[in-house]
Amino acid sequence: MPHSMKLIFIQLPRLDPDVASPGENNMAAAACLRAALERSDEAPHWIVCETPAIQDSASDARLLERIVDAAPDAVAATCYLWNVERTLSLLRRLKRRLPGLRTVLGGPDIARDHPVLADAKPRRGALWDVLVVGEGETVFPAVLRHVRTGEAPDFSGVAWRLPDGTVREGARPRSLRPLVELLPTPDDPANRPDAAGMAYLETSRGCPLRCAFCCYNMRRTSLSCLAPDEVRQRVRILRERGAREIRLTDPTFNAHPSFAAVLDALARENSDHSLAFFVEIRADTLTDAQAARLAEAGVAEAEVGIQSTDSRVLALIHRPLRENRVLRGIEALLRHGIRPTLDFMYGLPGQDEGDVRRSLQWLARFGDRIHPQFLPTLLLPGTELRDRAAELGLRAQRLPPYRVTATDMLAPRQLAAIESWANEALGAFDSPTRRFVGARLPDLFASRIALRLDGGVLPRVVAQANRQAVVFSGADLFKQREAIARTLRRCVRDEPHILWQFVLAPETEEPLDLLDALVAELRRLPGHWLDRLVSPPGRRRLAARRLFVRLPRGAHGDPGWAEEAETLLATHFH
Repeated sequence: MPHSMKLIFIQLPRLDPDVASPGENNMAAAACLRAALERSDEAPHWIVCETPAIQDSASDARLLERIVDAAPDAVAATCYLWNVERTLSLLRRLKRRLPGLRTVLGGPDIARDHPVLADAKPRRGALWDVLVVGEGETVFPAVLRHVRTGEAPDFSGVAWRLPDGTVREGARPRSLRPLVELLPTPDDPANRPDAAGMAYLETSRGCPLRCAFCCYNMRRTSLSCLAPDEVRQRVRILRERGAREIRLTDPTFNAHPSFAAVLDALARENSDHSLAFFVEIRADTLTDAQAARLAEAGVAEAEVGIQSTDSRVLALIHRPLRENRVLRGIEALLRHGIRPTLDFMYGLPGQDEGDVRRSLQWLARFGDRIHPQFLPTLLLPGTELRDRAAELGLRAQRLPPYRVTATDMLAPRQLAAIESWANEALGAFDSPTRRFVGARLPDLFASRIALRLDGGVLPRVVAQANRQAVVFSGADLFKQREAIARTLRRCVRDEPHILWQFVLAPETEEPLDLLDALVAELRRLPGHWLDRLVSPPGRRRLAARRLFVRLPRGAHGDPGWAEEAETLLATHFH
């Protein structure tokens, strides 16, 4: 019997600086790809190793060792804008340790002409071997056959690297299969809630909208849906396995051609309302009767994408909207006890400050009855908006998250002012730190490494978690600032993609020059995707590596010093 090859799926989590957030990392793509492999004649040639349980919490070094111990022949990685740089870094380190390793990349962030994946000079030993753009289920067995035998996976949207380093792209059209044939079976072990009781369910794939800022519709132009009875069966199994909340991942839930029947199925299965559902819908097509039925089914929150109030802007991004109908749909949701999340965007082509102010006023009319989201425009790889950026006058970050930094109508300083307005009207963006200086620091990470400075050489810090705090304590930290700065540099150099907190725990008040020196040290280090996400155009705020001061409990120092230190740190860190 031929030797079986070993495969591991990885999907690195979005690292959230908010310690109150349990985090989410739903590996639905891996579950679908594994099901596709198991249903194919390629399955006998592969052993699927379980993804390391520490994937969502460990530092890159710890995760690397766990994967190396499994000695896979291939790694299949799902890439999003928040993990693509970290994923590529991890794969590069894995290939050094496992020279024969083959790597397959897919996921929403993978696209042609990707700025991070661009490889102008083909070379041996590149960090990826196969790229898959769009849905991967129908081509994944052929991709693994290529890894095993060298046979070309000649399908559109698939690129592979030859032994000499050159890249080939497939041309054969992919087959389209019903969604029920792409998902794992309802009783598959992958269909279960996470530790917090949250589960995910896809009832339809495809979207009737063609929004220029979204790549979903570029990769699937048809709609495929589960039958209502199939939806009900999957919900029943998730509830039996401990689900308390279910997020329906359909891009437009009420586009399901059997929407009424699906709502009936959910209402029957959730007659005791033990489950809460979260959905994305079009409000302009929603009727009052449908909103009532959503509530009966147990829908607690519905996300509605509005994006802009300007018809010219909406036309440029292919987003149909009739304001009176959207208002009617939102009011119907509210009337039946469903909390709407309303999404607006800024930095869109053709958008001026007046449209932004009208959008903020539009949201203000609902008060605290809604959850508002005022989001920066991102030029995601593979989208029409990115492809037409020069024509439309859009400038954006080259690296993730690809935030628009200037438009045909708005300069960077105007976009920065818009963010300030939004923060004042709606609350600060993306979990800002509550306190940088104090005896109690509510945002400190749970994983902490304590270093005592006594004039000797500090030991090398080995991060254990992907959200790691390092606490420096001792007398006269200012005198030892160079030793602290060396440790900061070494930590970030060793683990550039995790989140770091550097905490000073002085015995007495230290000169503020100490903070200035360490802030400058952190600002000199290479950026992180999270910094680019939270930084207003024209400014650089640090979110991935932050500096804190923990004051001694019971100490009675100068409150003016603490206030000044807090102001200094809040100026530089998010």
